[in-house]
This record gives sequence, C-alpha cells and structure tokens, in this order.
Amino acid sequence: MAGDREHALSLAFMRGHPAQAARVLESLPADEAAVLFAQVPARLGAEVLAAMLPYRAAHCIESLGDARALELLAQMGTQPTVAVLRHLPEPRRQRLITGLPTAAAVASTLLLGFAEDTLGAWANPDVVVLPADTRATHALERMRQAPASQSQLFVADRERRLAGIVHLGTLLQAPEGATLGTLMQRAAHVLAAHSPLSAAPAHPGWEGSSVLPVVEPGERLVGVMTRDALTRALRRVALSPARSDGEPTLPVLLARGYWQALSGLLEAGLALLPRVPSLADTNAEKPDER
Repeated sequence: MAGDREHALSLAFMRGHPAQAARVLESLPADEAAVLFAQVPARLGAEVLAAMLPYRAAHCIESLGDARALELLAQMGTQPTVAVLRHLPEPRRQRLITGLPTAAAVASTLLLGFAEDTLGAWANPDVVVLPADTRATHALERMRQAPASQSQLFVADRERRLAGIVHLGTLLQAPEGATLGTLMQRAAHVLAAHSPLSAAPAHPGWEGSSVLPVVEPGERLVGVMTRDALTRALRRVALSPARSDGEPTLPVLLARGYWQALSGLLEAGLALLPRVPSLADTNAEKPDER
C-alpha cells in the first residue's frame, strides 16, 4: 500500500516538475534510476530522460532492456535521442538505432556523424522541408501534421539543398494557387554544420532571428538551431564526461547551483521520488515461477 502511494507521488512529481525530477535522478546511481524508468509510462519517462544530462541518461538506458529503451527513445524526439545515443557504446548504440522508426534512424545516423562540439550534432532535424513547386495549401496541411509546432518551413530540392524559407504568416495570406517558389525568401543567415558550438553565439544572424538553419557544404539542410537550444547544447557539452573529473558528488551538484534552483527539493523532491531497489534486488523479489 505504501509502495503504491510512493509510486503515485513519484509519477505526480515527474509530471509536474520534469526538469527538477531529472536533476534528482541524475544524483542517483544509474541502476536505481533505471528501475523507475522501467516502471513509469513511456511518454512521461521520456520527458524526464530528455531533461537529464545526456551521459547520465545514457547510463540509465544501458541498464534497461532494448524493448524498454526503444519505447523511451521513440517518445523523446530526434535531438534528445541523438544526444543520449552518442554516449552509448557499440554495438548497443547501433542496435537501438536499427530499432527506431526509419525517419528517426536516418536522422540519428546523420547527426551522429558530426563531432559533439559542432553545430551539426545539435541541430534539430524535425523541420518541414518541401520542394519549390508545392502549393501553399498543401504546405499548410503539412505544417499542421508536423509533430511539433512550426513557425516556418524550408524550401529545398531532392538533395535537401536549401533554396529559401517561408514563414507561416506568409502561407496563411498566400493567394490561391501560389507555390512555395513564389513565396519563399532566401535565408539571410545560415550556420555551418561543422562550425564549433563555441563560436555560434557570436554569429550575426542572431540579431534578426531566434531560429537559424544549419547547413552542410553545398547548402544541404541539416536542421535548425534556436538560441535556447544553443544555450542548452553549450551547457551539456561543457558538462560531458570528457570535461568532468569523475562522478558528480553532492557538493559538486551544490556548486553547480542545482539544489539552490530546486528550492528545498532535497527534502521534498527526494521524498516524492523514493529510493528504488536495484535491478538485482528487483529480480530477487520476483516469485519463483517454476
């Protein structure tokens, strides 16, 4: 009875405060956090997992079976999924990529081809890309069907060479029969996919837009980068294991400002996310089925 109540409180805390829950779970041993991710609804678990530092989330995925790991990754979105996959060892990484939906698998493979400290690795590939001869009415329908809200679409050829951008407001006001080729504007600024993240904040394109296209050589569109996504990427790369001196301890977490931001979460939050048994303990408690 008490266990059911604790589980319900954990779910409520994760639903209401996914970012704070992620900070708490980062402080737990990976196998203990993995037990919780094995039990919660996939969509909820994916939201919290995506808010964790990628290498910490990867440790949790390593402790889960492929089927459950794929349930969580499929709900996370391409960019968070790639960030986690980057920290998984082979052959597990490739096995999970193979199990993803085709579009997600292709996009993940593309982004994993970029070094972690480059813009291409952190670009969001989940954008609407259509050819120039697409009618505005069809383009609007495609934007409505997009998994996430889109304020603009990109016009490109079959090789994904960027031709221009069409904003949602332009589409809504387009005359009947208009095509994207007649509505598009050339991108005033683009980010080079192989450029270092550290140089991106100084790019002049941010003065006029909060969203910039990311392209490979030849103007091949990789995805988009927002100011907020750039800030998160810089933080996550800075906190990656390659720049870390071992496992974070509670004093280190305090130094990073996590607990100050959580306003007493050490007492309240950890009570809502109860200590869970290890995977070994969970297996030991299973009834003998022989």
